[in-house]
Amino acid sequence: MKTCRLLVLSMLLPSWVYPHGDLIPAHGGLITEGKNITVELVTQPDMTRVYLSEHGTPIDSSAASGELILLSGGKKSQIPLAPAGYNALSGPGVNPEPNAKAVVRVNVPDVGKEQIRFALE
Repeated sequence: MKTCRLLVLSMLLPSWVYPHGDLIPAHGGLITEGKNITVELVTQPDMTRVYLSEHGTPIDSSAASGELILLSGGKKSQIPLAPAGYNALSGPGVNPEPNAKAVVRVNVPDVGKEQIRFALE
C-alpha cells in the first residue's frame, strides 16, 4: 500500500526540467540567461560589449538599447549601450574592482526587456 502511494505521488510530481543547453560564453565573458534573452557581458578597459542571444540563436540588436549599471568600489556608474554589430551592444570600457556587481538592462523590440545581474571577479 505504501509503495502504491509513493508511485502515484511520483507520477503527480513534475518531471525534471532540463535546460536548453549549456551556457558557454562565445566571447570569453560572463553569461547569464534571463526569461527570453541570454546575455554575455565582456568588460575591458577600452570597451564593454554585451552579446544577445535567444536559446543559442543570436538576436538582431540593430534596434535594441541597453545600459550597464556597475557597482564597483562603493561607486555606481551608468554606462549606455548602443547597437554594435548584429547581436551586440557596446559602450565605453570599464575597469571594475574585484567583487564588483553589474546589472545589464536591455530592451529588444519584438523580444522583450531583460535585467540581468552579474557578479564580477
